[in-house]
Amino acid sequence: MTYRFPRTCPTAGEAGFVLPLALAGSLVLLLGSLSALGTTLHGRQLLASERKERIEADAMASAAQQVTADLQGQYNCLLPLPLDQWRPGLLPSNCPASLDPRSLKTSDQFRTQVRLVDWQPSLSGGELRLQPVGGSRQRRYAITVAPVWRLRELV
Repeated sequence: MTYRFPRTCPTAGEAGFVLPLALAGSLVLLLGSLSALGTTLHGRQLLASERKERIEADAMASAAQQVTADLQGQYNCLLPLPLDQWRPGLLPSNCPASLDPRSLKTSDQFRTQVRLVDWQPSLSGGELRLQPVGGSRQRRYAITVAPVWRLRELV
């Protein structure tokens, strides 16, 4: 004996409520996933930007240390002169004739070229300003020569 269920047609109020509910649920899940993806991508972009800034700051500090070391050595005769007077052929008599200060004005540090923007001597040493080539952010450093050579970043 076979039992047959009676065939009843759903009423107009009951028909098709599952499909819109499933679509709404999928839309909520999709929007949540996109929001999480956007947040993750933004966080990665911030981390990459911070890393680039740290590398640039480290390159600038290394360039400042290099300039300081060079001013202690063969370029010591340039210490009392401002940067605009660092021209080959017009250097003081205590500088070697073969000294070319142009090599001191640009430095390669960690695949970043850093240029010396300004050097202003003072009684205690001087202040130098550095900038990455192609960049806009500059950093200032103070060099103190007495009693010992010291380099520090100025904020």
